[in-house]
Amino acid sequence: MRKILIFYILIFSAFSFSITLAAETKKEIKNKDGKTNTWAYYDDNNRPVRIESDRNNDNKIDLWVFYGKSSARVTQTDLNFDGRPDMYSYYQYGQRVKLEIDTDYDGNLDQVNQYIDNKIVKMQKLDRRTGKLETVFDKSRERFQTVPYLSQKKNAEEYKQKTEPLTDSKTLPEKKKTKQKRN
Repeated sequence: MRKILIFYILIFSAFSFSITLAAETKKEIKNKDGKTNTWAYYDDNNRPVRIESDRNNDNKIDLWVFYGKSSARVTQTDLNFDGRPDMYSYYQYGQRVKLEIDTDYDGNLDQVNQYIDNKIVKMQKLDRRTGKLETVFDKSRERFQTVPYLSQKKNAEEYKQKTEPLTDSKTLPEKKKTKQKRN
């Protein structure tokens, strides 16, 4: 767990460092009533560096999007509008790779999900008794198996073992007739 935490601290540090190096241009985006609720920051090459938004129009930022190199993006969302992020989404090449959520808003992560190809492959939830994240399920290793559709292969084998040959089928009497005529 410590290695994962250090990894994400390093990623966030890299985002923060790249943001401070960029000469930013700020653009304000107004909503229908004419008030500014989104601020976008761009680098010298007109690429987005950061976006901040006030989703509920209470004049407090509750959504932060940080753009990094290699199509990496981190989205932080304040779900209960207290000014602190409660949900962290990590994206690579437009696909979510990790989601972290503080569901009870106490400042500690209660759920961590990992994704491969936009599909959840691992879920961890906080065990209140131990205070540690416990794995609910982990299918991340199944992706790398040599047989991609193992359950379908198993069902096909069971089907072959339990079915009658087509020539003895009661639903196709013409098969029986042609077999008898040949003899």
